[in-house]
Amino acid sequence: MKHAAAVGVLICALACVQSASAGSDPYCTGSYAAAPRTAPAKLRFGIDPGLAGSAGPEQLPAAPDDPKRDLAALRALKPAYRVLVLRLNRLFWSDGAAGIAKFKRAAATDAREGFDVEIQVRYHPSSGNAGNLKAWRRYVKQVVDAFGPDSHVVAMTITNEVNVTFSPNTSDGSYSGARDALIEGIETAHAEAIAHHWGRLRFGFTYAYRFNPRQDAAFFSYLGSHGGRAFRRALGFVGLDFYPGTIYPPTMSPGDTYTHEFAQAAGVLRDCLAPKGRIPLRVPIWITENGVPTGSNSDATQASALEQLVRAASAYAGTDNITDYRWFNLRDSNSTSPATLVGPTFSSDGLLRSDYTRKPSFAAYRRLIAALDVRG
Repeated sequence: MKHAAAVGVLICALACVQSASAGSDPYCTGSYAAAPRTAPAKLRFGIDPGLAGSAGPEQLPAAPDDPKRDLAALRALKPAYRVLVLRLNRLFWSDGAAGIAKFKRAAATDAREGFDVEIQVRYHPSSGNAGNLKAWRRYVKQVVDAFGPDSHVVAMTITNEVNVTFSPNTSDGSYSGARDALIEGIETAHAEAIAHHWGRLRFGFTYAYRFNPRQDAAFFSYLGSHGGRAFRRALGFVGLDFYPGTIYPPTMSPGDTYTHEFAQAAGVLRDCLAPKGRIPLRVPIWITENGVPTGSNSDATQASALEQLVRAASAYAGTDNITDYRWFNLRDSNSTSPATLVGPTFSSDGLLRSDYTRKPSFAAYRRLIAALDVRG
């Protein structure tokens, strides 16, 4: 998720917050930030090593990437004897076999370095293929067959942010058939993995919080009415893409905290939207994208926000069944003039500046992984 929501929708959503339960709150705009009901729990951590996508129809230029320096930074970020999942994003269906081969090479390199891998499998059809779900299912099977034998590949997100309908470069909701592609893609991927005894693989989808409350509620309601038992059996997680202070809320009000906003976002998903989708508590929430920029904040503010968000994920892990956390992302697309590339926010969410120097948040995230990782 690398795009700005409509200002009017965000202002309306802010104004409409009130206490509510899922049954009495049709658009999930009520208050869900209750105190955690269980003790903190440990998480499996990860990061997106790729650059941010650009809002709109196509990808804009970014500061050149250096794979060797990326790998060196990832080695330094991962504490000894800890888990770090690399979330490889933007595997487009439209890229076909060439895209699969490229991602296989990247996953193999990461596996040799001792990292686990999660693949973002985008619907993103080529011209004329939107809505061709038979071809889409065939492609999903090819992806599972390509990555399934690699024991370091642990998960795939099938489609991305289908509730977002205005940014085809970053999200799949503007393409015809996207909601059915999500359901059928997860069912197909799970069935293929089971057939080959790749039971470690988990398949889920991502939800971008909160662009349009009415649209979000309709999206989950569609999953509830069209995704049957096979879909719910196949569903391994629901991914929450969440950017407090940049998307929702668009700014942090005086006295507000990132901890509070995390509790609200997780509560909205678990207690209101998931029930609309008939998604049971046993299906975990993964924080698949979470970021705060330095382009509009100080380095210290970003590091403090990261600390609050990670500790909130741990605090609410038992209450909301949160098992995984991914920071977005490793390196800035452009640190010096973020408004010229991928937007004024997402281009500077990295733990590294675009010249690969470290921000304070790099050391903060490493320390938190060491303290809160599932193996710690």
